[in-house]
Amino acid sequence: MRRKLPIVGLFGQGTAIGPERAGLARELGAMVAGLGAHLLTGGGYGVMAAASEGFTAVEPRAGSCIGIIPCAPEGPFDRPNRDPEGRAYPNPFIEIAIMTPLPPRAGDWRNVPARNHINVFTPHAIVALPGGPGTRNELDMTGAYRDESGLPDGRRRTLLVGPAEEFTPEHRALFAHAATVAAAERHLAAVLADLLPRNQVDARAAS
Repeated sequence: MRRKLPIVGLFGQGTAIGPERAGLARELGAMVAGLGAHLLTGGGYGVMAAASEGFTAVEPRAGSCIGIIPCAPEGPFDRPNRDPEGRAYPNPFIEIAIMTPLPPRAGDWRNVPARNHINVFTPHAIVALPGGPGTRNELDMTGAYRDESGLPDGRRRTLLVGPAEEFTPEHRALFAHAATVAAAERHLAAVLADLLPRNQVDARAAS
């Protein structure tokens, strides 16, 4: 029987990023692969593509690279979104593309469905890099729908990675923060071991 694997969602800027941020995203993607988890992103470019590249470069690995693909905000349901440079989703590193009839985000997200709802509801744990309006929307939704307030900082399932000052004060108060990839790995391993039975988590993650 195929072993159930945890899912780690990764949020971040979908537009062009610099080499330092791309390198961090690739390291985080590879780290998720090393934990024996699936990686879930919005399937686009920028941080999403860099993390997916890092994840898929790890071989062998147990997990798959999943992209939740929004439709174009203006257009038919079956037209995938494009980034500002005109590139259609998904990025070339996505292994399982889940096409949706949902726009990337909705202004009235408490009442109108969007792709970002799936990104927030699906993962067992979430890693977020600093980003723009889309990333902030995902973190706002995470705060509303995934109650972290009753958990100690070391067991919070949403982890901010990168310069703390690039996240809003509200998000810094709600979620855990890791200054390095190594610290992020330790945090995620502990969270996944708590959330899933040990026989469902990679031995490295459960140790």
